[in-house]
Amino acid sequence: MAAAMASGAERAVLEEEFKWLLQEEVHAVLKQLQDILKEASHRFALPASGSGGAVKPENFVLSTAGTDQVKGVLTLQGDALCQADVNLKMPRNNQLLHFAFREDKQWKLQQIQDARNHVNQAIYLLMNRDVNYQFKTGSEVLKLSRARNRLTTPATLTLPEIASSGLTKMFTPALPPDILVNFYINLNKLCLTVYQLHVLQPSTTKNFKPAGGSILHNPGAMFEIGNQRYEVSHVHKVECVVPWLNDALVFFTVSLQLCQQLKDKISVFSSYWNYRPY
Repeated sequence: MAAAMASGAERAVLEEEFKWLLQEEVHAVLKQLQDILKEASHRFALPASGSGGAVKPENFVLSTAGTDQVKGVLTLQGDALCQADVNLKMPRNNQLLHFAFREDKQWKLQQIQDARNHVNQAIYLLMNRDVNYQFKTGSEVLKLSRARNRLTTPATLTLPEIASSGLTKMFTPALPPDILVNFYINLNKLCLTVYQLHVLQPSTTKNFKPAGGSILHNPGAMFEIGNQRYEVSHVHKVECVVPWLNDALVFFTVSLQLCQQLKDKISVFSSYWNYRPY
């Protein structure tokens, strides 16, 4: 009897603490998250609502350690590459190729656009919380991982997807048919990969095996497009650090740590009743 009474009293205390956590501490944490994400949004250079302010273009020099096969300068304006000026030294004959974006073209970096949109959505949800809002599960705050994942996880593409993308039509002079390029974000870096190809003749004795999707394809990768088979002969990857992407990733990491701490606290209480709300 005494044990049952003690258990009942203990349960009542836990319920009061859980109620305080859901009603008080959650709001404090979400307010902190809101402030952090506002700082993250500033790093994405989002114009204020109705301000009509343009995002200032930034120039970045492409480089990689130990090689000068590819050099170039990229101009980034928010989530758009508005200029790319690239020099490629061909390995076989040291011929220098130069190509740049046409003046009427820009290339949207979908990863930055998606991450920015996720930040906007998170800020909107946090700013429109009702004062009587009660945190029920913990799944809401974990949506932040989507923004971070868009910057840390580039898309895996097949070589035919790269070859048929609109990026191949961005340049003047036009890219040679044996050159493919791809831009993507990896963490705090803006990366350019240049693939040099050679045509596989029908008489070749090589066993043709088309490569699947990948972030970065290696020499020897094969693919077919337009009834023509190709093999990657050389791969050049150059990159540049974008400081504000690094800042944004730091804010995302801090936000996710706050979310995890809150989730852990709720798990402690939830496990008492053998109930998992997420």
